[in-house]
Amino acid sequence: MDAPAETTSTKTPIVARLVAFSADHAALVVAFGVALATVAIVFVVTHFSLNSDTDQLISWKLPWRQQEATFNRLFRPEGDPIIMVVDGATPELAEEGAADLTQRLQARPDLFRFVNRPDGGPYFAREGLLFQDVPEIRDQMDQLIKAQPFLGPLAADPTLRGLAGTLSTVLQGVSSGQATLTDLNRPIAALGGTLDTLRAGRPAFFSWRELISDKPVDRHELRRIVAASPVLDFSSLLPGDKPTVFVRQAAREAGLDPAHGVRVRLTGPVPLEDEEFATLADRAGLIGSLAATAILIMLWLAVRSVRLIIAIVATTLVGLVCAAAAGLLIFHRFNAISVAFIPLFVGLGIDFGIQLSVRFRAERGAGLPLRDALVASGRGMGRSLTLAATAIATGFLAFAPTAYIGVSQLGVIAGLGMFIALGLNLTMLPAVTRLIGAPGGAAPHETAFLERLDGAILGHRRLVIGTAVVAGLACAASLPLLHFDFNTLHLKSAKVESVSTLLDLMSDPDESPNTVEVTAPSLAAADALARRLGRLPEVSQARTLSSFIPDDQTEKLPIIADAASLLDLTLNPLVTQPPPTDAETVAALRKTAGDLRAAAGTSPGASSRISAGPASRLADDFEWLAAAPPLVRAKAGEVLMRPLATVLEQTSTALGAQAVTVADIPPDIKRDWLAPDGRARVSLTARGDANNTAVLDRFIDAVQRIVPDANGAAVDFREGGRAVSGAFAEAGALSFVAITLLLYAVLRRVRDVAITMAPIVLTGLLTLGSCVALNQPLNFANIIALPLLFGIGVAFHIYFVMAWRGGGAHLLQSSLSRAIFFSALATATGFGSLWASRHPGTASMGKLLMISLLWTLVSALLFQPALMGPPPKGSPAA
Repeated sequence: MDAPAETTSTKTPIVARLVAFSADHAALVVAFGVALATVAIVFVVTHFSLNSDTDQLISWKLPWRQQEATFNRLFRPEGDPIIMVVDGATPELAEEGAADLTQRLQARPDLFRFVNRPDGGPYFAREGLLFQDVPEIRDQMDQLIKAQPFLGPLAADPTLRGLAGTLSTVLQGVSSGQATLTDLNRPIAALGGTLDTLRAGRPAFFSWRELISDKPVDRHELRRIVAASPVLDFSSLLPGDKPTVFVRQAAREAGLDPAHGVRVRLTGPVPLEDEEFATLADRAGLIGSLAATAILIMLWLAVRSVRLIIAIVATTLVGLVCAAAAGLLIFHRFNAISVAFIPLFVGLGIDFGIQLSVRFRAERGAGLPLRDALVASGRGMGRSLTLAATAIATGFLAFAPTAYIGVSQLGVIAGLGMFIALGLNLTMLPAVTRLIGAPGGAAPHETAFLERLDGAILGHRRLVIGTAVVAGLACAASLPLLHFDFNTLHLKSAKVESVSTLLDLMSDPDESPNTVEVTAPSLAAADALARRLGRLPEVSQARTLSSFIPDDQTEKLPIIADAASLLDLTLNPLVTQPPPTDAETVAALRKTAGDLRAAAGTSPGASSRISAGPASRLADDFEWLAAAPPLVRAKAGEVLMRPLATVLEQTSTALGAQAVTVADIPPDIKRDWLAPDGRARVSLTARGDANNTAVLDRFIDAVQRIVPDANGAAVDFREGGRAVSGAFAEAGALSFVAITLLLYAVLRRVRDVAITMAPIVLTGLLTLGSCVALNQPLNFANIIALPLLFGIGVAFHIYFVMAWRGGGAHLLQSSLSRAIFFSALATATGFGSLWASRHPGTASMGKLLMISLLWTLVSALLFQPALMGPPPKGSPAA
């Protein structure tokens, strides 16, 4: 059976005449369509622009955004940075790598506005000791003084010859009984272990810093941070690509790689956003192929005609480029969200084409000639398609007034696109079909099952409706368990470098970027506020510019000064040895190997036997090194002695520590904490896991109870999520009301409006209930599926209700149900292919689209017929 054409009282002559004109002047209409598409393509190609700055997706008129803008203007005028995390196998390698990278980036002001080292640089190199506790400083000074016999000769001759000579000198004390090998066990074992590694052909690294400190190196000493504010190109999909590429190139040129004991990783807002787009592109070819294949298969199953498929696809593509051109005309550029109008347009545009083409096949099956069948299709579906397109456009346009600018623009473009799709499907589609022809007869389909299903639904209407109501109520009861995941990191792949690096940083409260920032009128006020906020149990630490002024300087400085006077000549010898020849190095190594063996053989007692093993092994290594080619000795000298130069320079600089006041803090540090007008910054970090939403909520609430206008990354994180979810709630309510009023204006019956909207409500509840059952939260990515769900749901139910009002009975057996079934499957399988993406956000969007469209199909094909029942009185079939 087929849905009847609209009766005289309900037909739309304008649509029928439009389709008739297009069919009668097919060549002219197609030529106009091709010309229109050509102009649109040229305009899009020459005017295409994409603003990939995600910071512009939410309105700056919101109070928290204005507070953020004020803070950034005062303390971050250069914008978001690239954060380079430099991890070294030794503290020396980490420091050398960070210093080298900083120097290379500072030499490129065309790529970087500002480069600094938040945890390093000249200031911390000189004053770093003062930031340690008094016992720690005393211990370090004692260790340096204890190492003086080693450091003095090595400072005068920082070569392999000097190292061998120093060891021989110390070993003389073992021979004379003034010391035992046990006293030298640690340095001998460390040197032997490094040379063993080098001898085995593996990368070897040595730390004099660890050797002198006589205790394990703290993990913070193995990591350095470099921050750079890049010059961004927001006309590109990857705004930070050029600066990022330069950073990686500079790291390669400096030898900052695992083979040289250094790893450089990039994170921060710029790499995170750039790699987000790169991750989205991953598997794009596969996903696009899957989507296109799925859509084409469903089109074939729906219309069973290659020529009709060509007509539908051609019409959709022309509409797509026209919608893109219209979007550029209105907004001049797309943003990272509005560009999503493409899948929305394709999904809904193909639906219009399927509806008309399936109806056309049905009219052909009734024996009508091609031209008459096209006109009859327009007459039969014209009013339904027009109402559906208007309702969908109304739903999309409801996003226009929201504060989520990205979706606001998406709504305008997609809403306008619905009228473009409607116009082209009523003109170009019949014109192309008339030109290329189409098979006669209806598309073959199974009717026996549909007859049984239709009879079961209409025969058990109360049961079907009751089951739907119970399911809807159950899903509604589960909604409190549904949550919106505001954490954008959960939308990103943890395998991506920028994400994994950020998660690594966030595991350390001292390095977490999820801070709350407060602006105080002066530094004194900031210090007072920091003391108050720092006492909150939710706050781990509160920092101001004063945090860069060491405490207890009067007690610490004399300790450092005493050590400096004792170590001055040790670190800065009056006479240094000229570089040795290779022969001199070989001779020194062989002599020291002999001294090691002699000391190991003559040392008495159990302790000597314990120490003899490392000493003998080091003797073997020295003999191997003496016999090796000169290049091997040069490599060993680089591994063992280059870190010594770094440690000697760092130690000499640190022993020059001086009293520090605010005036002594360097401008590159002060600018981040004290504004030109005197306002000062207080930066707060959370106690606990800064990546945990509950922890952040408690942290933010605790601070904002005292300082309501507090801002920062943690606040942006939460308020951004609230703005997005609020925009969807606002637009959802507005579109629901607007579409309901539109339907009432057209249908003129409250019951008919309720019958149209009730399945949409049920679909929404079933979709959200499924999210609860599958533990799938809503997020910034998959929530975009809801407008598509709403749009397609409105269209499907309008088709059924309009056919039912026109006297349609047993609609499940009609071509309309066939069109709706395959249209839903085409969209579901096409967008469901996004589920295959490696990008978690995109995958969650595909998952939610698939779920929602399947429930849309269930509501349309099961619940809707039961809800409608027999045609209303007064209709042709009543």
